[in-house]
Amino acid sequence: MKLLDICRLSDIKCPKELEELEIKGITSNSKKVKEGDLFVCLRGTKQDGHYYIEEALSNGALAVVTEKGRGIFKNAVEVDNTRISMARMSDALCGSPSKKLRIIGVTGTNGKTSVSVMIKNIFDTLHYPCELIGTLNCSSFSPYSREPQTNFTTPDPEELYPTLQGISAAGIDTVVMEASSHALKLSKLDALWFEAGIFTNLTEDHLDFHHTMEDYFNSKKRLFERCKIGIINVDDPYGARLAGSASCALRACSLESDADYTAKEIKNFGKSGSKFILKTPNDEIPLTCKAFGRFSIMNCLQAAALALELGINKEIIRQAFESFDGVRGRLERVELGKSDGFAAYIDYAHTPDALFKLLEAAGQLKRGGRIILIFGCGGDREIEKRSLMGRIAVENADRVIITSDNSRSEDPRKIINDILKGTEGYKNFTVVPDRKDAIEQAVSQLKRGDVLLLAGKGHENYEINATGKHPFDEKELLRRAYIKYHVERR
Repeated sequence: MKLLDICRLSDIKCPKELEELEIKGITSNSKKVKEGDLFVCLRGTKQDGHYYIEEALSNGALAVVTEKGRGIFKNAVEVDNTRISMARMSDALCGSPSKKLRIIGVTGTNGKTSVSVMIKNIFDTLHYPCELIGTLNCSSFSPYSREPQTNFTTPDPEELYPTLQGISAAGIDTVVMEASSHALKLSKLDALWFEAGIFTNLTEDHLDFHHTMEDYFNSKKRLFERCKIGIINVDDPYGARLAGSASCALRACSLESDADYTAKEIKNFGKSGSKFILKTPNDEIPLTCKAFGRFSIMNCLQAAALALELGINKEIIRQAFESFDGVRGRLERVELGKSDGFAAYIDYAHTPDALFKLLEAAGQLKRGGRIILIFGCGGDREIEKRSLMGRIAVENADRVIITSDNSRSEDPRKIINDILKGTEGYKNFTVVPDRKDAIEQAVSQLKRGDVLLLAGKGHENYEINATGKHPFDEKELLRRAYIKYHVERR
């Protein structure tokens, strides 16, 4: 596509001498530039793309997009904000797929993946094509599907917009997308308009990036400036605040008070899930959901509310939840030996609130035994939450094994020491820095009635440390440890 056309569709002034350049791709990574690409200079917390212009041009970039006031560069298109321009130009180069798609955005600290998968399951039950973009990936249409997982909840524009183009070209018109606070704050989604947005909750996380909860909240709030209707969890204090300030039409969801959508007569059945009555402004719908825990009921409530707002028949919604088998890596049971009378679950909980809710849900599973928790905290991330998670762990589990979890460039022992600041006064924990050893130790001590929780990794099948990214399959490690300590020793 000619640069003139990309600029015109992105509301950017194109220099006369660059108008006829034929652009083949767009990237912000100078090392990934290919012949015929447009290089966009993004300023990050550690690096500034303006310093890599010469490298980009030498690798084949035809032109560069720079911010005004940064100097005079060869073959440059000047804009006020390169991040906004990156999103809009990527969308334009891909044929503006966002204008052809019905996009549903899900944001919040916890629950984004679960709600997204529940919504997709409703569309699957309806036999209506729908794609998912988020933590569990959108590999079928991603141009980077064969590359190692980038580990971003919301892909960068150079992946996101080609992915949307592939989805649209396949004849799919509905996309459910997890919208992270990073993506919203960094304007990655500024070329998109959403049919609906869902706000799950907001609790302390990502303060290494946002620094304050106010900035974190305002970043999430941006989604509801870009959608027709918002489905809001008003039981959450930030959700209640959002409901009073968002500019789009709103539908409130609550388990505690009257709202547009409420759950009544809630009955929990442990690992078998929950039953409740979904009360809408015009109807009452009995629903059964196999996912358990109070937080799962809110997830179900918001997914069902979205479906009803889109006009999906309540019988389809009911069938969808009855057939729902849960979300990979979200309170997912790992089958070991049923006759041994204990159970193991893996979960993605990596925030204080998520860890507390996980342990609260595990209380419904315990049958006279212990709750044994294995957890750690990620490196190069918010330090303050580590001691909070340590305190939550020792206060709510019978036995805790503190270990490593994606330490990245940090020393795992330093992270563990930060966690230990929250365990003062308790003795129900041990430290096993190697996560594989921690799993073996926990499984070797399992007794009838025990519930073992592995928190933090969930769907991830890798471990990241200072030497890089390495395969790490918790399910397989659990099964091997079970055979070693409970089968071979019989």
